[in-house]
Amino acid sequence: MYQSTAVVHPSGTMDQLAAVFLALLAATGSLVFMEPAPYDALAIAMFAGFLVCGLRYPRELAIPLLLLMLFLIGNSLAALLAEDPLESIRSLAVRIYMVLTFLLLVSLLVRDPRKLLDWLWAGYLVAAVIAVIWATGEYAGVVSAPAGENSPRARGGFKDPNVYGPFLIPAVLYVLNRLTTGSVRRVPLYGLLLILFSVGVLLSFSRGAWLNLALSVGIFGILSALNADSARTRLRWLLGGLVSILLIALTINLAVHIDAVNERFTQRAVLTQAYDLKEGGRFDTQRKAIIRIGSDPIGVGPGRSDEVFGLEPHNLYLHVFVEAGWLGGLSFTAFLLLTLGGLTPLVRRLGEYQADATLVGAALGGLLVQSFFIDSTHWRHLWLLLAIAWALIIFSRRSNRKSLSPYKT
Repeated sequence: MYQSTAVVHPSGTMDQLAAVFLALLAATGSLVFMEPAPYDALAIAMFAGFLVCGLRYPRELAIPLLLLMLFLIGNSLAALLAEDPLESIRSLAVRIYMVLTFLLLVSLLVRDPRKLLDWLWAGYLVAAVIAVIWATGEYAGVVSAPAGENSPRARGGFKDPNVYGPFLIPAVLYVLNRLTTGSVRRVPLYGLLLILFSVGVLLSFSRGAWLNLALSVGIFGILSALNADSARTRLRWLLGGLVSILLIALTINLAVHIDAVNERFTQRAVLTQAYDLKEGGRFDTQRKAIIRIGSDPIGVGPGRSDEVFGLEPHNLYLHVFVEAGWLGGLSFTAFLLLTLGGLTPLVRRLGEYQADATLVGAALGGLLVQSFFIDSTHWRHLWLLLAIAWALIIFSRRSNRKSLSPYKT
């Protein structure tokens, strides 16, 4: 009797490997208190390994890659002409690495966004759970901080609570989406995760993270309800969103009744702190940065803004202009605008990836608004969100071209 033997196509093997490694990469995203972090080492190994296996970047990335290359050229030129070029090497290397990681992620995800995004988000949820458990234990004094330092703000496996808090927000949005559109049997699980992540963001005591959370959840909920394909789905979103908001509010309300949390919350829940307004503080440094940008088109060099001003500008957009000059600042800003512009049609168009595009767009929207008050240039999850956005943009454009073609392929 004849028995056929199944042969695994090389591209299928690569997709399977991509799924596993993307999940592993995302799962290490909250262990970044050391450099290079496990995330970095794995990303570099993946880049080399998949390149050897024949991975190629999408041709549709030509324009965004050109803008990112100009961004790196601006950084390199500023570093070369800086007073102490050696001081800029580390920051320049990190920016080159971030662009390469972006290229890797887009090239992998665009192969099969549905399958690979499921694996990636599964890994991201693992990382978020690890981050919150670690940070909560640290805040309660049960777990030591990474560097052995006591801090009134939780940070888990991150160096800075201002990065830890925003890292959780894409996970909040993913859980919120699953809570309102997924299986009813999993509502308790997603409800528990929503509570866990909400507590995590609260304990970061990051005003920027709180603003980011409010904006991201608001944008995601409103767009999801407006773009629903039926009145029933819209009603489910409205009810699910209302229950989620009440759940978050109740969780925060219960948490702030703990004396230690309430005291810190009261201190942080104000628009400005004294150090923001003093001479040499956040706003004064931003004023100096604006003046410097107008008089220095080359830039002071990557990683040198704190040396020049005594404090970093705490603003992504000022940061890239002041360190990478006009070329680096304009090209990076154009790249961000191009990304948001490419996502907009996907958010408005009914289709398989509308929810994914809405999630990523809302997460990027909240993060980029927060970036007016903090420098997020080196945040790994910013580049991860940008990569997901471009994978969806490219895959959608390819699908549209196929559907419009009169020829069968």
